[in-house]
Parts: sequence; structure tokens; C-alpha cells
Amino acid sequence: MIHALTELLSRYGYVMVALFMISEGCGIPVPAETMLVTAAAVASRGTLSIWGVFVAAALGGVVGGTGGYVIGAQGGMRLVRRYGAKMGIDEEKLARSRRFFERRGLWAAFLGRFLAFVRIVVPMLAGVSHMPFARFSAANAAGAVVSSAFYSALGYYFGRDLPKLEHHLTRVTLVVAGLVAAWLIVRWVRGRRRQLA
Repeated sequence: MIHALTELLSRYGYVMVALFMISEGCGIPVPAETMLVTAAAVASRGTLSIWGVFVAAALGGVVGGTGGYVIGAQGGMRLVRRYGAKMGIDEEKLARSRRFFERRGLWAAFLGRFLAFVRIVVPMLAGVSHMPFARFSAANAAGAVVSSAFYSALGYYFGRDLPKLEHHLTRVTLVVAGLVAAWLIVRWVRGRRRQLA
């Protein structure tokens, strides 16, 4: 995969970084994180500017997250009403989702920028849940800038051993995603116990 991404970067440079970030934010499962780290590694060899990579990633993250939010806000409810029953989503779960984004939406939008799968889902959920756009935009922009700086720095400083870095990033992402999933399951179980009580 890294070879293919390097080929794309050699042809299209910063545009590919931004497009991958935009696509991921809009719900398309592309390896944006790997693209960003690869671009930063290429920058460490002098082919691209690390500042150009960072700016392209941050702007792409902001635009993509905003696009995902708009998709969720405009079309999310129609999809939920049409297919929600098949996925186990009902009005009660939507109400809980709204309450979650009212209480913890800022942190969800910010921290979601650091996890591959979560980056795809959170903007749309925020839109479906009608999280205030200004609050989402602030958290999304901050998360896009900080996460882009983090992954750009990793790729830049460890660019000579990119396959090893990608392997470790994948493991860290899986561990963090597992911890988030475990936390959500615990919250769900506690909620069910309260309902039964």
C-alpha cells in the first residue's frame, strides 16, 4: 500500500493528501492516516514540504469533517428512518445520541480526529444528532490541526523506517479503538441495567 500511495504523491502531491482527508471525513473509508504519514515521510526526504503536507492535511480534515456533518444533518435522518430498524436504531437511541453530543460532542469531535474509523463516523453522527454547527466546527478544526501536526511529525521524524511506523500506528489505533469500544459497551450495559431496574 505504501508504494501505491508514494506513487500518487509523486504525481499529485499535496492535492492527494487533502483529497484523502476530505474523502474520509465525508464517510468514504480511505487510508487517509497512512497517506498523511507517507506524505510526511516523503517530505523528510526533501521531495515535499512538511509544512505543505501539514496544511493540506489540516485543510482537508476541516473540509471533510464539515462535509460529513452536512451529510449527516441533511440526509442522515432519512437514512435512519428508512434503514434504522434493520440496524437496531430507533427514536430512543437517536435521543441518546443527541444527549451524548450535547454533553460530550466537543471531545468526541476533537478526539475522533485521531482514530481512523471514528473519523468517518463522528461527523455524520454529529450532524444526525443536530450538534450545534459552531461547536462542531470549532472542535473539528482544532482536532484536524492537532492530529495533522501529530501524524505529520511522526511521518517526518520516522520516515526512514515507514513500514515499521505504519505497523505500530495500526496497532496503537486498534488498541485505542478497542478501549473506546469497551467504554461504550460498559456505558450501554449500565444504561440497560438502569432501564431494567
